[in-house]
Amino acid sequence: MSHEIANKNDRIVWIDLEMTGLDPDKHVIVEVAALVTDAELNILGEGIDIVVHATQAQLAEMDEVVVAMHTDNGLLPE
Repeated sequence: MSHEIANKNDRIVWIDLEMTGLDPDKHVIVEVAALVTDAELNILGEGIDIVVHATQAQLAEMDEVVVAMHTDNGLLPE
């Protein structure tokens, strides 16, 4: 196996989802972030960070703790 191919096999894709809550039957994704590292955890690129539109009805399903968290981190307006 060539060194170049071996290097491609040590990639790790990290995905982080922010949701309106923890119940997948009731809550929806509102932000997706992802990046790729090597086995030594060196970040190999810029990654992505995408805010996903949620309806007012979906946002209304959030618990107070989730509203506070997303307000504090800037995902929701104050």
